[in-house]
Amino acid sequence: MAEATRTGRARTGRRFSAAAFARHRRAFLFILPALTLYVVFIVYPLALSLWGSLFRWRGLRQQGFIGLDNFVRLVEPPSRDLLFGAFGHNVIWFAGVMLLQNGLGLIFAYLLFRRGRGTALLQSVFFFPAVLSPVIVGALWKLLLSPEGAVEAMLSALGLMEGRLTILGNSTYALYVLIAIDAWNWMGLPVLIFLAGLRQIHPSVFEAARLDGAGPVRTLWSIALPLLVPAVSSLTTLSFINTFNQFDLVYVMQGVAGNPNYATDTLVTYFYRLAFGAIGAVGITDIGLALALGSALFLLLTLVTILLIRFFERRTVQPA
Repeated sequence: MAEATRTGRARTGRRFSAAAFARHRRAFLFILPALTLYVVFIVYPLALSLWGSLFRWRGLRQQGFIGLDNFVRLVEPPSRDLLFGAFGHNVIWFAGVMLLQNGLGLIFAYLLFRRGRGTALLQSVFFFPAVLSPVIVGALWKLLLSPEGAVEAMLSALGLMEGRLTILGNSTYALYVLIAIDAWNWMGLPVLIFLAGLRQIHPSVFEAARLDGAGPVRTLWSIALPLLVPAVSSLTTLSFINTFNQFDLVYVMQGVAGNPNYATDTLVTYFYRLAFGAIGAVGITDIGLALALGSALFLLLTLVTILLIRFFERRTVQPA
């Protein structure tokens, strides 16, 4: 009797497995085109880059296997100074984006949420810069901030400045100007995400805070923000990835060398110079070093992204 029962269960399991496999096979066929493109254009080039970083290169020709020597050369002079400088700029950029873009985005979203009426138009105003390509944004702001540009003319007309506006050529301020422009470009994204998160919180939560005497600032900091951890997690992770992949805005406004004097250089502009050389220069490319930098950057982004996701998962609060 027991043997017959086990046999029946095995046959039923095989039937269920066959049916599940048939359903999964049909679903797999639908995602196969996208999966194929992802493997061909993302996974395969990434694997080649990781593998190529372990070899010596002569121009564009791969030569003998050298293990981790390219990674060692990456943190030794003369590469070390440019590498650490570019990394420091990326860290400053990330901190600036978190403060200006996401911090102000949260405040603007909360103000729109409390306003209630007329938010659709204001949402569009905030989000409009985000529909513009960073290349277009960089070109426009470069024209505006250039000597004899519109900003210089306006400041001169108001009597606030004499002489030429050379802020993009000042190594002290150029990086912070680019960070502010980048934050302005993408300000609409955190505004929309935080506003959507605030609207998901039950109105009774805010009503209870109001009855307990909490003001707008206390309500935002102690009530709304803990409930917006999923939104903060998404924006922090995206900001980190985008910041450490920053290239186009720097390239358009300051060139591939991150002028002036590498003051706006980032890891990706440094990678570009290693792989393709600086504009007008010959014979300075180093494919092995570039692949090592790209592989190190990929590993850094992967590790920090995982840590950020786990960090915010432990701090997610569900309303009672």
